[in-house]
Amino acid sequence: MQKNLLFVFADQWRRHAMGCAGADPVETPHMDRFAAGGVYCRNAVSACPLCSPHRASLLTGLQPLTTGVFTNCKPGLAMKLREDVPSLGTILKENGYNTGYIGKWHLDEPEIDRTPEPESGARAWDAYTPPGAGRHGFDDWCSYGAWDAHLDPHYWTDSPAQIKPGKWSPEYETDRAIEFLQRQTPEKPFGLVLSWNPPHSPYDEVPEQYLARYREKEIPLRENVCFDSLHCHTGEPMDMTPADLLKKTRQYYAAVTGLDEQFGRLLDALDRLGLRENTCVVLSADHGDMMGSHGLMAKHVWYEESINIPFVAAGPGLLPGRCDTVIGGADILPTLLEWLELPVPESLEGTSRFAGIRQHTGADDSAAYICACPGSKAFLKMFREAGKDPKDFGWRALRTQRYTYVIDVGYEPDPVPRRYLYDLEKDPYQFAPRILNSAGEDPIAQNLEKRLLGCIRAYHDGFWMHVAAQESA
Repeated sequence: MQKNLLFVFADQWRRHAMGCAGADPVETPHMDRFAAGGVYCRNAVSACPLCSPHRASLLTGLQPLTTGVFTNCKPGLAMKLREDVPSLGTILKENGYNTGYIGKWHLDEPEIDRTPEPESGARAWDAYTPPGAGRHGFDDWCSYGAWDAHLDPHYWTDSPAQIKPGKWSPEYETDRAIEFLQRQTPEKPFGLVLSWNPPHSPYDEVPEQYLARYREKEIPLRENVCFDSLHCHTGEPMDMTPADLLKKTRQYYAAVTGLDEQFGRLLDALDRLGLRENTCVVLSADHGDMMGSHGLMAKHVWYEESINIPFVAAGPGLLPGRCDTVIGGADILPTLLEWLELPVPESLEGTSRFAGIRQHTGADDSAAYICACPGSKAFLKMFREAGKDPKDFGWRALRTQRYTYVIDVGYEPDPVPRRYLYDLEKDPYQFAPRILNSAGEDPIAQNLEKRLLGCIRAYHDGFWMHVAAQESA
């Protein structure tokens, strides 16, 4: 009998914000029990700590630059996920699966790029994705592009008419997921992706029953929170007091607790319908949230709060345990396909980590390549006026079990590369990086740079020119 797949992921949810992580004081009893009965992976990282690039990578097994989605899909960029590459949905469908996608998509070009008044009513970054190749093999569809109205969401199925359920988005999406599960029969396996938007901002759009659980709870802020120059990852200063940040942190945790309740409903449905034993279940996220750490809010930086994401797997063939194998965004698709015993296309750039998950691998040499490029329209305009490709700038990193090694050229057209080496074992909050002018100053950095440059070359990443120029200088 072919295995089923239920892949659940949230937006902007860091691994630390789960009770079993033992880091943030967040209540997630259902997720904790799931982790205790499955394989809890500590070293899953975002392909690019931004919504669209990681989503493109996890669905295709390709690096963000290869998918063509190197930043968020938003107005004025004409950017969407390539339709000419195999993806999770198309592969499952070709192998006889009933396929479904519910929730946030954020992999299509905003409709206002094509018309100022879309029939669907989509505005700003949002888009209705009609049936066809743009859905990448997912037939049962209840989704939207990008629209952060958690308490008053809207969706589209197979027409431009909006569905307005008037419910907190994770609750409605979980309702739809349970309905999908109820429609399944033993004759065909199923593959369902459920994409929750919270705990993504706006942080305050959480039902009162979850907010109330944190309102009087003592919440210590992280040791590495800095208020001197608090700013968003996009550069805008954030005028926030400690009380402001504490309030947002409570709201963030409340949203995660709400997700935990919805996840419990899903697991109950699997049990009630007799589907749990033959269903591969994964709980994950696209990237994390800094929540004031290092003076930053949101994402798109190389710190652990931004790149380290939940990844818990349970189902046929897995025994409970913990796995320290590094899982990158592009590794997710080949890992799922091996678990499902389906063919893995040779074109994928990621590597299956299923053996490490199954064997609870501790010490190994796995690593993940992470990229981040300029994404704002102002930056893109600046680079284009300078006759340079914005995809060649930003930063690149290699994340191993113990180290994060970063080469940063920033967002200026004429940069000087800076290198940072973080020992996550000795310095888990990344207070004290080794800052290097060249990798040759440290033998560990030298080895990691060799591996990182190997990835940059293998993925035809134009970032190479910065290091090549420095080496020849």
